[in-house]
Amino acid sequence: MTLEYYIAQSGNDQFDGLSMGKTQLGTNGPFLTLGRAQQAIRDLKKNGQLDQPVTIHIQTGNYVLQKPLEFDLRDSGFEGRQITWKAEGGAVVISGGIALQNCAKDQDNPLIWSCATSSLPLDKIKYKNNSRKQGSAPGFELFINQKPLHLSRWPNTDWGHIKTPLAEKTTFDTFEQLPQLSVLSEAQVHIFAGNDWFDEYTPVSSIDSNLNQISLAKNTTYPLASGRRFYLENIQSLLDAPGEWFYDRLGNKISFIPLDNLAPKDIIISAQKNILSLNGANYITLKNLTFQYSTDVAIIIDKSNHVVIDGVEISNIGSRAIEAKNSNDIKVTNSLIHDTGEGGILLSGGDRNSLEASNNVVHNCHIHNFGRIILTYTPAIEVAGVGTSVTHNLVEQAPGTGILIHGNDHLIEKNEIHHVCEQASDCGGIYSGREWTYRGNIIRNNSIHDLFGYGLKNINIATNTIVYGKSDGVRGVYLDDFLSGFTVTGNLFNNAGAMSIQMAGGRDNIIENNVIKTDSYAIWADNRPATTEVKKRFAQAIQNTAWIKKYPKLSNPITNQDWPEGNSLQRNIIITSKPGGLSLRYSLPKQNNIIANNLTWSTTGQFSVDYNILDGLAKRGGAPWQEWLSQGFETGSSYADPCATITANKVSFCQQSPIKQIGFQPIPADIGLLK
Repeated sequence: MTLEYYIAQSGNDQFDGLSMGKTQLGTNGPFLTLGRAQQAIRDLKKNGQLDQPVTIHIQTGNYVLQKPLEFDLRDSGFEGRQITWKAEGGAVVISGGIALQNCAKDQDNPLIWSCATSSLPLDKIKYKNNSRKQGSAPGFELFINQKPLHLSRWPNTDWGHIKTPLAEKTTFDTFEQLPQLSVLSEAQVHIFAGNDWFDEYTPVSSIDSNLNQISLAKNTTYPLASGRRFYLENIQSLLDAPGEWFYDRLGNKISFIPLDNLAPKDIIISAQKNILSLNGANYITLKNLTFQYSTDVAIIIDKSNHVVIDGVEISNIGSRAIEAKNSNDIKVTNSLIHDTGEGGILLSGGDRNSLEASNNVVHNCHIHNFGRIILTYTPAIEVAGVGTSVTHNLVEQAPGTGILIHGNDHLIEKNEIHHVCEQASDCGGIYSGREWTYRGNIIRNNSIHDLFGYGLKNINIATNTIVYGKSDGVRGVYLDDFLSGFTVTGNLFNNAGAMSIQMAGGRDNIIENNVIKTDSYAIWADNRPATTEVKKRFAQAIQNTAWIKKYPKLSNPITNQDWPEGNSLQRNIIITSKPGGLSLRYSLPKQNNIIANNLTWSTTGQFSVDYNILDGLAKRGGAPWQEWLSQGFETGSSYADPCATITANKVSFCQQSPIKQIGFQPIPADIGLLK
């Protein structure tokens, strides 16, 4: 048996909530608000009457919150007595937004619409200042017809560019002619100050349009560098293009130019910091609900367990869609997440000391167009702690990383990732790095394709030339800076960046049974010493008996702490179309590493290898395949046409393919979203 409650926009919080129908006496019928149903659950528990599962049926409609919905221990179910909040009858939108009224075209400029805001508490919605967002921009966003608008900016499209740094982290002149500007009190820049992999927002101190100079009120994180990107925003006089908006605090109005000259219908600002929070709440299910319009994380979870989020849609969010920390058995399944400001899902749980798994899950979710405010290192899915499974998801169309991994024993399996890192270099479709102790992670049977990246290619100050384009620093799987103990197996890489797989100085990694089709590097395994702090954490880990039992390779003797050792690169199929066939780079010691039984092929007729055998004093760039084999490092490998056909997320081989000779195992055909 299940106890049923009902919520409807035709309801009344004076009703009992136990049915959809109303009696003539007016006591039976649905609740009106989510808060009233929440109180009903709390009353059950207080009176000791929560003796069966409870389902709250929410009827179709738009439920606007006056404050975030907050769940804690009083709202929890128990094992076998789950509390389920479920949409019925159509879309149920739980909104943290405020609809703007009294909007009309400006008399002076018919392209601009304005909405009076004097009756709204907008100044109470604070801008979230943190290490990557500094300034005085509005703390909310504007959405027209379900689409996010951009703060008024220059240039309207693309970026401006630093010409010469005039002070290390604060002042620069520009290649482009700056517009004449005034009233800069709330102006800020969005800037990649010194590279193509870290963007931030910084307030402006002054702008000299005559000298083409910008001075910032705070230091950038990295030193300014010539050619790097920025744009100005949140200046009223820059409101001049479709899709832009500005909040005039003194004039108490929001002004905007609609996208594509479409008449504005739904005009909404995000108002609530979060839509739903769970703190110490357990055994709760959210099903088929839609969450929109928060200034920060939509659903924030802390110290909560046994939570299921199934079939939800989350969009138009200022930060992440879902963030769960210190929590176990969190399952996010069959959901759609898009148009978020700073990423998709973060799940962190388990215990790294004991290696107890969190059993968190992200399964069969479609996550796209994430990271539209902070572009880099705001991934679709981020896992931390121990033992999260990320399976059958589709991750696409985003400026930065697809999946980011911290911790141990995570499984990344049967996901499709494409067209990420679209505004970044030194970026990975799947990324982790800078740690010897992130052990037991498995990246298996994923399809990673069509990664191109974006970065600075050339700069010539004398000729006023800046060239940006496809990046040389995007990787399909990026095992960065001495990352160790990862297994990368059975994946399909098809034009997955400048390096399909990079192993950057790590230990005890397994890279086996992958299919790689590329016009650049297939595998890049290099040498770089770990930092003192990383070695210190490693020394502590090998004193932990739970770790030694789980990861026996930790007990293996280390020949040279500054060399990548204990790695296995076997049974991979590599097909290159790169002119000259240069597709592999190895900087490894022969001792304690295995490279064997790989199948290579070049459609241009040549296959080449860069190698540096660290313990053999043999080094050569662009060596022919047979010369590389003659070094005796790689064994059992051959050069032959694998006769492979790659279609979508599947690879097939003709009957006469030589793949059996290397012991290659078939890659599953059910990669990606499950219908």
